[in-house]
Amino acid sequence: MHHLRILAVDVGMGTQDVLLYDSSRNLENCMKMVLPSPTRVIAAKLRRLNCHVFLRGETMGGGPLTAAVAEHLRRGYRVAMTPSAAMSLRDDLEQVRAMGVEIAEAPPEGFEEEGYQVVETGDVNLELFRRVAEQVEERFEFDCIAVAVQDHGRAPPGVPDRVFRFENLQRLVEERRHVLELCFTSPPEHFTRMRAVERVLRRTGAKCLIADTKLAAAAGALHGVEERPAVAVDIGNGHTLVALVDEQNRLAGVLEHHTHMLNRQRLVELIRRFLDGEVSNREVYEAGGHGCAISEPPGAEAVRRVMVTGPHRMMLAGAEVEFAAPGGDVMLTGAVGLVDMALHAEGAL
Repeated sequence: MHHLRILAVDVGMGTQDVLLYDSSRNLENCMKMVLPSPTRVIAAKLRRLNCHVFLRGETMGGGPLTAAVAEHLRRGYRVAMTPSAAMSLRDDLEQVRAMGVEIAEAPPEGFEEEGYQVVETGDVNLELFRRVAEQVEERFEFDCIAVAVQDHGRAPPGVPDRVFRFENLQRLVEERRHVLELCFTSPPEHFTRMRAVERVLRRTGAKCLIADTKLAAAAGALHGVEERPAVAVDIGNGHTLVALVDEQNRLAGVLEHHTHMLNRQRLVELIRRFLDGEVSNREVYEAGGHGCAISEPPGAEAVRRVMVTGPHRMMLAGAEVEFAAPGGDVMLTGAVGLVDMALHAEGAL
């Protein structure tokens, strides 16, 4: 029997969590790495440079990178970016130009004389993972490479980002998609960050699978949990996602909010009311969150398990919940979700 090998990379705001999965091994014995996120790595690189910079490469996560670019400009240096790299900061390149960034396909005039550094952008650095794996005699060949990033999507003109993001999540509930099928082999064009990841993965020749970090975390939180209906809660640095999975393993409801707007009491109450069908999309949106969609509220009492993950999971400490730790490691929740999605696609799960 062929052993399946899957490289799973969950790219967050703080860390990138990497799992080299081999079906011939226990999950606990598979190679894993928790590294600073690419956006933090590149932001740190910018801060130590004392010259103009030319950023080129694929669209990636902003956050720390956006802040570091603004800081570099304040220090008096020029920053130029290729269009694809510049979309890491904003989908609208006019907004990037308004920051003071020069958009160009090559280093602009004056860079050569005054001195500059080229910085490569991208959410996935496969060569970094290859070098580490080869140092410990780990074969870097895979049947599938699965990557999760958070992508709001490029919203149509006049549509706010958080409205557009939630419309895409709501569609998954309406379609009653299986929780392990909340992913793409080829993402829609409006998911610019996911499409950038796809371009990198296609060069490897391996099968590729791409998911939203929140949905990968929901799948991973329910790894090994058979009771249904069940709820997965991912309390991240930026967003908190509550996902309801029904008896047929379908996504039956989703609620997304901003973590900094929540506390333990508010989140517990929100989850209960969500499951009882008492929370509207408008309520969540007007409170500063993304939205809420649920097909058939089961009632809070009917839910068999509530699995919680994410860097701010301790917000629910003391509540009637369980903390997810697939393979004994909470940091691998998203990566394990990606592996389960890939195994499901192969008919192996």
